[in-house]
Amino acid sequence: MNYLAWNGIPSLTELVRTLESHAKPLYWAVCLPAREMPLFRPSENPCALEQTLAGAIARKIGCLQFNAVNVLANVLPDVHLWLVPSEHAADIQTHFPHALQWQTAPVTQRETAVKPWFSPIENQAKPTGAIVIGAGIAGAATARELAEHGVRVTVLEAKHIANGGSGNRQGLLYAKISPHPTEQTELLLAGYGYTRRLLADLLPEQHAWGGDGVLHVNFNEAERKRNQALGLQRHHAHLYRSVSQQEAEELAGMDVGSDGLYWPHGVWLNPPALVRALLEHPLIDVHEHAPLLSAEFDGTAWTAHTTQGNFTAQHLIYCMGAHSPNAPERNVSKLPFRQIRGQTGVAKASAFSARLRCALSGECYVSPSWQGQHCYGATFVLNSSDEAWHQHEESVNRAALHDLHPVLADSLFSDGLNPLAEAGGHAALRCDSLDHLPMVGAVGDIAAMQDVYAKLALDKHYRLNAPCPYLPNVWLNTAHGTRGLATAPICAASLAAEILNLPQPLPPRLKAALHPNRAVIRAIVRHQPLL
Repeated sequence: MNYLAWNGIPSLTELVRTLESHAKPLYWAVCLPAREMPLFRPSENPCALEQTLAGAIARKIGCLQFNAVNVLANVLPDVHLWLVPSEHAADIQTHFPHALQWQTAPVTQRETAVKPWFSPIENQAKPTGAIVIGAGIAGAATARELAEHGVRVTVLEAKHIANGGSGNRQGLLYAKISPHPTEQTELLLAGYGYTRRLLADLLPEQHAWGGDGVLHVNFNEAERKRNQALGLQRHHAHLYRSVSQQEAEELAGMDVGSDGLYWPHGVWLNPPALVRALLEHPLIDVHEHAPLLSAEFDGTAWTAHTTQGNFTAQHLIYCMGAHSPNAPERNVSKLPFRQIRGQTGVAKASAFSARLRCALSGECYVSPSWQGQHCYGATFVLNSSDEAWHQHEESVNRAALHDLHPVLADSLFSDGLNPLAEAGGHAALRCDSLDHLPMVGAVGDIAAMQDVYAKLALDKHYRLNAPCPYLPNVWLNTAHGTRGLATAPICAASLAAEILNLPQPLPPRLKAALHPNRAVIRAIVRHQPLL
């Protein structure tokens, strides 16, 4: 692999020229000089390859953000463009496993210290096979990232593909973020663009996604203040911008009764269609109705025992979502998860509601009509294990939709339309962590960690350098809560990068914030051991 870096924006001619002298896979890391859309200058007489490259960049750059690195995969086959905000240029080497080849004067890099319990496992040989537990968005994205790099993946699903939180008829892809540079904001913005580009690559025909953006209405004073603060971030005006009530009406195709924050690249999508597209790969084998009963490691490989037989591979990756607390591996199940029940409704479109062009989001959401139906919701019930669909929660969703847009709700539910007794939709559990960030990374041996890092219970600042006792080749990608469409794919890319020693899309700060070991260390410090 070749990692080329520029402090500034190279011309398209210069980029194309590197293709002649460097083997693929090829990574271009471009450090942006300012918080504005970069211009890759074309030549006066561009060749066909330069024109192809220019078109690919133009298609993929729409969700550029300046809170984190932007990964534009396959701008040409096996050629990947990384756009690095100026604030992150001094840390770009931390993303790459080998030295960057600077094509300009280099950017001086900062020293980055990593706690031993967050340090990656070193000197791993590339696996030939992996087992992924779970066929929701996290499991499917993880399997796809590994398969794209030549790893044969077996996906074991206890029920059927996209049956849980990924089974909603229409979800929304946008990023409900804070105006402050938190870890969650950084992850959501990076993940939003990553998934948006993934959608365009995997489902270019847009049969199962689309719409003219997402409009988040200012439904109370707190939301108004948050959205107004975001609207002042002019460097992200192409991602989200404040709109007046009149402009909101023009965008939505109907009066929405409020101003708000508009995400022009936001879309509704059918999550099961994305999950199936991710799993459609010659190196991925999916076994449905194959719940994991137990797993054992023989020193070389893991054997997963299921009701459908036994499966063996070098790596084992848990992507069980809301069922993570039931994992047969106690070093997964004992992590502090929260279950969140959510239910959405589906209603046949009316002549009025069919005018809705963009998704509306407030205390609830409603999608534009797809195949003659709207999806709306959702309820939010903490610490529930109930996966059944309930009529009383449908009543809650209908009331919330009426608060969001009374005229639209009346057009759907008055005069005997879409009667409550015949209502349907989707109910599922989602998995969240206590700090509302996903859990992504290598799984530690909790009992051994409690011994090795016991002195942290006396002083959380105690300097310890002992390497982390990880389980051999066991990984986790879960706890995406209600934001899995934005976070699961980029977390899958991060996990695959760690397993395969590839360029890492997430910085060390964010990887540490997501690492499952954060929960183990926090429990030690608080004298609340998990085991």
